[in-house]
Amino acid sequence: LKENIVDANSQWDDIKALKVRNFNFKESTGFPTHTQLGLVAQEVETVSPGLVNEDEEGIKSVQYSVLYMKAVKALQEAMTKIESLEARVTELEG
Repeated sequence: LKENIVDANSQWDDIKALKVRNFNFKESTGFPTHTQLGLVAQEVETVSPGLVNEDEEGIKSVQYSVLYMKAVKALQEAMTKIESLEARVTELEG
């Protein structure tokens, strides 16, 4: 079902630039008002506009399903760096 499959570009910088925030929704929104952990769509938009949707009322939201894939890619990059550094330490400790 898929074609033109290639490795994704680095996601490291995008993930590092995102600010994970604690917040609560205003009571007037009708959303739960307890403290939540997440991202602010307007902040995400400055880092990675493709992660943000805007509905017909102008309300912005983060596409978390796409964000998860960016995070997986960044985690893979981090794992590769760690493995490389571990190999280097082992080599130096010889």
